[in-house]
Amino acid sequence: MINKALYVTEDVQFVIRDDLHHKSVTPNELLIETRYSGANPADIKHATLLGIRPTVIGYDFAGRVLKAPLASDFKEGDAVAGYTPSSLGRPTKYGSHQSSLAVPCDMVFKIPSNLPEVHAAALTSSVMTAADVVHNLFKFPLPSNPGDSSDPVLIWGASSTVGLSALQLARASSCRNIFVTASPTRHDILRSLGATHAFDYSSATVVAEITAAVKALGKGPITHALDAAGTEGRPSSADLMVQSVSESTVLCSVVLRPGSTFQMPVALAKDVWRIHPPDAQEPLRIPARPADHWNAWTVLHWAITNYGTKFKLPSVSVLDVTAEEALGELFRIQNGKRGFGKVVFQHPLK
Repeated sequence: MINKALYVTEDVQFVIRDDLHHKSVTPNELLIETRYSGANPADIKHATLLGIRPTVIGYDFAGRVLKAPLASDFKEGDAVAGYTPSSLGRPTKYGSHQSSLAVPCDMVFKIPSNLPEVHAAALTSSVMTAADVVHNLFKFPLPSNPGDSSDPVLIWGASSTVGLSALQLARASSCRNIFVTASPTRHDILRSLGATHAFDYSSATVVAEITAAVKALGKGPITHALDAAGTEGRPSSADLMVQSVSESTVLCSVVLRPGSTFQMPVALAKDVWRIHPPDAQEPLRIPARPADHWNAWTVLHWAITNYGTKFKLPSVSVLDVTAEEALGELFRIQNGKRGFGKVVFQHPLK
């Protein structure tokens, strides 16, 4: 079978390759036949903004085990999902947008009967990122041992997949006052997932509306805020969010905001992450946080176990497309022009 792969070159050209083969893996890795690969803004942005290239792009996947270490919990034929490592020098075998891939055994889970395979392919990176925000950087209680908080929190761009995940995790942590911004057409679904106050992020008065609602609530200022949109421009989503909160608010953004008080969550905190943004003279080294990683991994498994009842992705679209069409979809996703919902590619790509 020809392995069609979505590939980014060192000079940031996105191309299709069919000459890559990954038959050998290290003793701690699985070889996977890809059935579905999940699309994320990071698939493009990590190459263009963080310098992770050349490589096959993509992180999330669902598929079948072709080869497994004897000492692992997996065997040939298992239906599994997960995500793959990221850093400068990323091997091509880790890209998910190809017909077969390799993945470390500790980044994979068996797909249970309550979780549709196409949803499994869309889950891991977003939930791990959201869990890093909610339960590590914000330090909210785990869903398995919730607290009870009336402090207002804000998720800007809550209809993104990370935003949807963070919203549901915050609700499961027993946050009782969750403010969100999104397109008005998404407000009802966000309220059904736990939002208590919803605002149109494109409104010229959105900052004033949020400020007035927080004051009317009478529970004090917004204590924690997540920029889940990650837009640039003037003003950016981060700029508007800062105007809506207080100086003491704990801030996070899904994209790197240099020179600011924003923390950036990561989907993979167990390893050192090396990146090279265009404006950095030297590569940056983001330290590993292994305890935080496994904390988030526990949350991911809570979401998997409770999928369809206490946690869900409300919209997942499966596309059976050519490799060229898949690349076009990825660019629309990273530009924010694809619209609501998660996209998953069926494999092999045509």
